[in-house]
Amino acid sequence: MSPSNSAAPAALLARVIAAVLASLLAVGLSTVPAAAAGYTLSASGTTTTTATVSKTLSVVYRYNGRAQKRVKVNLQRYSNGAWVQVKTVTTNASGKASTAVKPSATTKYRFKTTRATSSTLTVTVVPGSWAIAGSGYGHGVGMAQWGAYQMAREGSSAAQILGYYYPGATVSTANNPRTSVDVQVLGSSGDPATTTLSLSAGSWRLLDGAGTQLATGTSARKISIARTSSGVTARVTENGTVVQKFGVRPTLGLEWTGTDYWDPDGTAGTVSVSGAQGTYRHGRLRISSPGTLPNVVNQVVINDEYLYGLDEMAALWGTSGYGGAAALQAQAVVARNYAILAKTAGLKAACDCHLYDDTRSQNYTGWKKEGGEAGATWRAAVDATRQDAAGTVTVVRNASDGIAETPYFASSGRGGSSSGTTNNQDAFGTAAQSHLRHVADPYSRQAPGNPYVSWTGVLTQAQARSVFKLSWVRSVKVTARYSSGQIKTMQAVSTTGGTRTLTRTAEGWRTTLGFRGSWADTVTARK
Repeated sequence: MSPSNSAAPAALLARVIAAVLASLLAVGLSTVPAAAAGYTLSASGTTTTTATVSKTLSVVYRYNGRAQKRVKVNLQRYSNGAWVQVKTVTTNASGKASTAVKPSATTKYRFKTTRATSSTLTVTVVPGSWAIAGSGYGHGVGMAQWGAYQMAREGSSAAQILGYYYPGATVSTANNPRTSVDVQVLGSSGDPATTTLSLSAGSWRLLDGAGTQLATGTSARKISIARTSSGVTARVTENGTVVQKFGVRPTLGLEWTGTDYWDPDGTAGTVSVSGAQGTYRHGRLRISSPGTLPNVVNQVVINDEYLYGLDEMAALWGTSGYGGAAALQAQAVVARNYAILAKTAGLKAACDCHLYDDTRSQNYTGWKKEGGEAGATWRAAVDATRQDAAGTVTVVRNASDGIAETPYFASSGRGGSSSGTTNNQDAFGTAAQSHLRHVADPYSRQAPGNPYVSWTGVLTQAQARSVFKLSWVRSVKVTARYSSGQIKTMQAVSTTGGTRTLTRTAEGWRTTLGFRGSWADTVTARK
């Protein structure tokens, strides 16, 4: 056989072997999982969260639709241009595996095996809350009490304080007819369904609505009051034993010795009303049932008895070393104006009263204030605003010479580059009044001991979503302020880029946010 003929079969054999190997290799490669068809990783859990709340990501591993159990699956996150291993999870009998993640910032995740890779999941992280640096306390209209205190310390008189905080108004006088007002001391929502009246000393008498005496007693006896749909009932007890009972009456009255209503020269005592915030040395009590609870009203003379019991400013400010006597006098005047206007407006049907004993009107605690710490100092401040010989009292008059509205609050604050009191229309949305306009108030911030110079309020993610009506809030900022520095407009941006801008009154923002005031400076996102 020639050499050329023997080489041909060898070459042919080589070609056959190569073809077979190639075929085998191709078959082998087709079974490599990464390239094989039918393997899938289905991920779920794309969501929005805050940095402090974990979220669950899940994956289901299948081959041609059949669950793959007890398979290890890698969870990866995308960081700095590359996928980084986070943890490994194992599928259950249903082919599913889940794990919790708590990223500090918006992060992309995926699940991966040697055979398949899931789609990318994005967990969007939003602030859990915003810290709002604020200051001040109250609605911001009229006299700032801490500012008045500082002005008094610097030598201003009560008239000068009033003239500053109510620009354009006049400090004047009005007749003192010893008019009384009815102050509700019990009967608001949350008060007890029954109450007990007791006297510390002297004697009391219980009257019906016509003034007929029903019973008398001393401090040893107490009167229990309950309400029915037709009126009120009373029981007199002594040492826990009922000694007298009285059926339903539309109204009842309680008077005690040492008051203008009964035996002014007799032994004076104070009446306690269980469930009420104060105790009562002056006036008389009227008991009725305009609502669903026993309603107790203290009837007291405006210009001394009522004002003596008004707890709206620290009486200690007027004592030696504090230098705030003029502030107390200014407080007495504006409180008198408020009470006069309330009396003029008539009885409120809901409480059968002119005034509430809390911040819905003015904070009235009766003898607890008058007989408490530095009570004599407060009484002296009230008396300094009365001209008994002339039968007049000091008041503030508006541009029309009427009794001026004299709202007041605790302390002015600062927002952005502005500070001070606010225009009444900006705070309440009411018609502008010339004497209730913005004035700068450096005094509040200078007053020693003012706890409202700065504070931090928190707006939670849940609150922001509710206020701005967005599914998730990515950012919040103040975009406009009133001349006082209080919030006028706020803007929120959602995770999808939607923007919601809201404008409200200064007082509207205070109540919406639940802060001490609506003077707000910086807004800082927090986890």
